Amino acid sequence: AFVMCIEGFCEPTSFLNKSETVSLFNPEIWVKTLNIYKVTHIVFAGKIHRPNIFKESKSIAARELINKISCVGDNEALNIIEGFFKKNGFKIIPISSVLKNCFFSKGFYGKSFFDPLFSEYIQKSTKFGIHLLNNISKFDVGQSLVVSNNLVYAVEAMEGTDSMLERVKKLTFNNENAFNNPPILIKIPKKGQNKKIDLPVVGFNTVKKCVDARIGSIVVSSKGTIIVDLKKINAFIAKTNFSIFSV
Repeated sequence: AFVMCIEGFCEPTSFLNKSETVSLFNPEIWVKTLNIYKVTHIVFAGKIHRPNIFKESKSIAARELINKISCVGDNEALNIIEGFFKKNGFKIIPISSVLKNCFFSKGFYGKSFFDPLFSEYIQKSTKFGIHLLNNISKFDVGQSLVVSNNLVYAVEAMEGTDSMLERVKKLTFNNENAFNNPPILIKIPKKGQNKKIDLPVVGFNTVKKCVDARIGSIVVSSKGTIIVDLKKINAFIAKTNFSIFSV
């Protein structure tokens, strides 16, 4: 497999595969590079920040592409990018087709769920949170949120999950109720989300940030939330009161 690294976001030295670095601001080079290596199918992995077309882009094609995605939500932007690659003869395949053992099967994970009251609390909060996410999905916003029962602490916007959790941390430290009913992070695909290109990801760093923000549990999708460091997270859950609920 060939790895095309985006300059500033990925290093070719991280891979054993053949790889090259290309600029985010030159779509013509993306296509040329992929064709040189006879690539026909593409898997998207990793994260990039939205580019500033006015400051950095010199390519006319890049300006046209970035201008289309600059004022739309993440999902619509990814649909536009997928359309660009399709137009140039490439097929996008989901990352789940190449990653194995990267999901939590449906169920409860953690000692806390042996407490029927806590389990009931998590399920009630989850039902409310998922209903909220499904309703705001039409606005192409929110891949995650933090709730407690019917109380909303935060909804993820352009800042990303980590920055949202920093906001939540300030709120939980000023809310005594957070000790009795620690809020939960729900991180699942939006309704209608392009699952070929963008799936929510939970890693061990996410768990640590949740603990730091006094969040007691993470709710994930059994088929739509990629889990990085699965074994490490399971080991952490086994020796703490933190929990995972996979739906």
